[in-house]
Amino acid sequence: MGFLICQGVNSPDADKLSSGYKTEGSSINGIISADLMGKLAEGFIDLVDDPVFFLLELAREDSDGYDIYYLDNCTKQVAHAIMERYGELLIQDGLSRFGFGSNSSEEELYFMDYQEFMIYTQKTKAAEKLLGGLGIQKTAKPDSMWEHFSEDAPGSLSSVEVEGETVYDIPEALEEAGMYRYEEE
Repeated sequence: MGFLICQGVNSPDADKLSSGYKTEGSSINGIISADLMGKLAEGFIDLVDDPVFFLLELAREDSDGYDIYYLDNCTKQVAHAIMERYGELLIQDGLSRFGFGSNSSEEELYFMDYQEFMIYTQKTKAAEKLLGGLGIQKTAKPDSMWEHFSEDAPGSLSSVEVEGETVYDIPEALEEAGMYRYEEE
């Protein structure tokens, strides 16, 4: 199976892309096929130290900025439940960004625009084993959708609806569990 594009992502030459990553110290950066995003998130949750946090960035409708939401100090079971309940929506949405990390260490997995991802961890060998197990190859320079954009063939991101919900419904749904909007000081 080739590289799958998220429902909310439009990119020229998507058939020429492949999942891949590179490492620089404690950072791992790459691009990932939509069908592997959930598996990477689940594996990363298992890899990091408890407690775990969930991060969600939602594009503001009135500007280029993002509202940032956190659900801190979760058990791994809660983090897996978030992926079980909202994973498909998070993966398919093109406008939002999301990730998971450890509240007790600085480890983090962050899914960004155009299916790029970043992992920060001191456990780089374990993270590389996880990526390799998913068939994501280490490379000197991973693919990027940005390289295929032109004035005639620009990429675009859009929000999607899955089973009547959008990513904008998640903060309110998880508010009772402790999700809050990050306010810059």
